[in-house]
Amino acid sequence: MIGPDLLNDLLHSPILEPLSLSYYPPTSHVPSDKVQTIHAVVTQRKSQLAALDDRIELLNHAMEELQVIQARLKEKRAIVQESLKYHEALASPARCLLPSELLGEIFLRCLPQTNYVTPSSNECPMVLTKVCRHWRVVALSTPRLWASLSISLLRANTTSGDEYKRWLEKARSVPLSLRVVHDMDLSDRKEPLSIQWLRPFLGQCSDLWWHGPPVQGLLDGSVQSLSRFQVTFHKASILVSIPSPMPRLRSAVLQSMTCDLHSLRSIDLPWHQLLELKIQFALVSSATFLQVISLCTQVQRVSVSSICVDPLPQTDLQPFPLIGTVNHSIHQLEVNVIRAGLGNLFEALTLPALEELVIRFCSPDMYPWPHKQFSAFVTRSKCPLKWVTIHRNKGVESHLTEYLKMLPGLKMVT
Repeated sequence: MIGPDLLNDLLHSPILEPLSLSYYPPTSHVPSDKVQTIHAVVTQRKSQLAALDDRIELLNHAMEELQVIQARLKEKRAIVQESLKYHEALASPARCLLPSELLGEIFLRCLPQTNYVTPSSNECPMVLTKVCRHWRVVALSTPRLWASLSISLLRANTTSGDEYKRWLEKARSVPLSLRVVHDMDLSDRKEPLSIQWLRPFLGQCSDLWWHGPPVQGLLDGSVQSLSRFQVTFHKASILVSIPSPMPRLRSAVLQSMTCDLHSLRSIDLPWHQLLELKIQFALVSSATFLQVISLCTQVQRVSVSSICVDPLPQTDLQPFPLIGTVNHSIHQLEVNVIRAGLGNLFEALTLPALEELVIRFCSPDMYPWPHKQFSAFVTRSKCPLKWVTIHRNKGVESHLTEYLKMLPGLKMVT
């Protein structure tokens, strides 16, 4: 092996200076008494060249050895660096030496308090992958962290949904909760909106909220895992069609703050299998509401807003009377009333299983409380009513004593 002394000798060994005969041109006549001197110079130069070649060869060999040594040192440094990171992670409070399964459960409780997570590099779950190597491994191996997502079709259109696909693929086979916001402007588009990248994930979805204009054939594929379906309409684009079987669908939410609901012609749902239903429109006709109640033979919780209980002689459902509507499954009913006529609705309803009733008046104290109709409704239904909450109508307060005698144990809030 080349030592430092030898390297120093290679770099600083002196070279004999030759005799200077440069004043003789190569073609000139050299005096005979100089020939011997010239031969001595030639011999010396050959010896010097041989010595320099030996040193160059030796130095080349030394450089090769140094390169090998450098490579080994770099390899050892990488091992030491990795060990440093590992032991720093062991000592880090972030790791806490918790089992991966328990750490994964803690991660789940760090998710945003929303049903649908909007991707952000500074929020859970993505931020968890940046803390340390161990956290990243645990986060990526916890599928439920990635099972919730809010999707913008406008954003997905620029990348063919690649960002969202990578996210949802981490969920593996876990049921998904998706909110899809249709924020694309289709007014200038010649071809229809393509959501082919999304369809495989819809088949894995148990909770779907479609927000925006409807898409033809959205639920034509396999959506048998869907248990909750919410749709928010824009403007007059009320269209819900579920041609595929949905044996697990139990909850539905239909809402639009800009549209009125006077008919079910554009809404096709498996009403008979629903256990929970919310209808939230700017206005819902009483006839349509009663029709829904008659179709939902298993529903237990119903919320309707804002119901218009005035007669509507020009609606499509004029032949449907506001009488004789019985539902044996409703346990909880919440009604937001926008106009007078609540008494007519009480006269039309019979709810033998009702336990909780919430009524909100949109205009406080503008309409009288329908005491006679409510009393008749309770008597006719023979329901085990336990809770009654009336908001923004003080007229009910004068009848509280009578209601408590009618229903012993009733808790009534006004």
